Amino acid sequence: MPLRNSASIILGVILFLLSGCQTRNSPTGIEPSDSGAAPAVIINPASVTTDVTANADENSANFDAQLAAAPIPPAEADNSIWPSLREAMSLTHALQQKRVQQEIKWLRSNPRYLERLQPRLQKYLPYLLKRTVERGLPGELALIPIVESALDPYAFSPGGAGGLWQFMRPTALQYGLTIDRWYDGRRDIVAATEAALDYLEALNSRLQHWPLAIAAYNGGGARVRRAVKQAGSTDFFELKLPRETQYYLPKVLALAALIAAPDTYSVSLPNVSKEQSFGTLALPSQFDIQIVSTLTGLTVAELRAWNPAFKRWATAAIAPHHLIVPVQKPGHLNTWLDIERLQKIVQSTPSDQRMHWKEIVVRDGDSLSVIAQRHNTDIAALRVANNLRGSMIRTGAALLVPIHQSAQSAVSHQYDNAIPYTVKPGDSLWSIAKAHNVSIATLVKTNQIAPNDVLRSGRMLKIPTAKLLIPPVMPDAAEVTRKIAYTVRKGDSLARIAKRFAVGVNDLARWNRLDLKKYLQPGQRLTVYIDAVNT
Repeated sequence: MPLRNSASIILGVILFLLSGCQTRNSPTGIEPSDSGAAPAVIINPASVTTDVTANADENSANFDAQLAAAPIPPAEADNSIWPSLREAMSLTHALQQKRVQQEIKWLRSNPRYLERLQPRLQKYLPYLLKRTVERGLPGELALIPIVESALDPYAFSPGGAGGLWQFMRPTALQYGLTIDRWYDGRRDIVAATEAALDYLEALNSRLQHWPLAIAAYNGGGARVRRAVKQAGSTDFFELKLPRETQYYLPKVLALAALIAAPDTYSVSLPNVSKEQSFGTLALPSQFDIQIVSTLTGLTVAELRAWNPAFKRWATAAIAPHHLIVPVQKPGHLNTWLDIERLQKIVQSTPSDQRMHWKEIVVRDGDSLSVIAQRHNTDIAALRVANNLRGSMIRTGAALLVPIHQSAQSAVSHQYDNAIPYTVKPGDSLWSIAKAHNVSIATLVKTNQIAPNDVLRSGRMLKIPTAKLLIPPVMPDAAEVTRKIAYTVRKGDSLARIAKRFAVGVNDLARWNRLDLKKYLQPGQRLTVYIDAVNT
């Protein structure tokens, strides 16, 4: 009997030790909690066997207890944004509603969705949450741009909405955003966020209920107000609204619920720091992006990546403006930018040293050669700056011309290198200038000869090799393309749709393999590739 007891004790010790080893060697590195919640791991959609919708009532009944018991995932560092976002949440997430559960089920079945968004989440979410909290608004509002645009500043809808917050042009203008040939405020994270939060506050003031305000952000305040009146209820889930709006609020609530209790749904959240990724510089006047690049040490590509609202090579002529810059030097995680120092540098830059180029309007009698002479430049520089293949220009057209930071000769400033050239029989200043893409004036000044001098065969000339201030920031023609699906409406034609999205009719037909002789049918789906910068 004692021997049998000893064997039992030894067996029990062995099982205990094995059990302890299994716990410490958990594949996720997360020990089970006392509440019995599943460890926070990224799930395989194929392994989801629970019918979430069928268990909606049970989930709702247990939600408060689950949320209180669910520990913060151990993977979250002290500077993680998720605890701050949870603390800022104040809305009821309506987990008993079928539509909310359907959206949660989709998020659980697509665990890589938020993981793929991690770079954009880190770039924008800390600022979105900061401004939402500073204005005393529900933290759930900071999630709206994720639902609206997946945090893509170049997102563009078939209906014409643009930017992170997907503003329609009339609403954007109503709430103070500027949209012109230089700048689109819908793509400015700072300006668009202020306008969006202003709009949401106005909707909430009219509807007196945050869930209705969020729904109205998608469906329109007047439509939601009519639905409330018809239903005699302020319960969103009792309202008759368009299908898109019916599922809009549930998407926001489902995402908030998942973030509020990731352990409850056996998902993990991507690592996102609560530290803001960018700062802003106030620009006192119009600035050439290339000059800003030189002043800040950031490349033109980096500046454009942080400032998608800029549509051209410079900020607009009407000031003031702000410039978004990263707080860390891209590619150097341990190198922090001194934003205050950069602000002083920008502010102290003399006004006549803030631009390399200006825009003029072609007048009657103007030609490239006349304009080049007037502005002390050459034809080649004008062609490159304005993407011209020939020399034809139209009266009234806008043209970019270089301006200089001093009244000194362009030659002494712009041409550092020259190649020797031996004059051949039949050569003239005109033929040599044309052959080497320089102006006659440049040749005359470089070689200190008179324009009417006869060139003797065998004479040595210097031909400048550097081009006049060709702007490296001229990617106005470099498009940011986005693909959208457009549903043909009654009265639509290829020409009308092409004009709406600023694309060619032939391109539209080619993308969709359409016969130009056949009419479009209402409800027909078309693929359109748009220039998200200039549309």
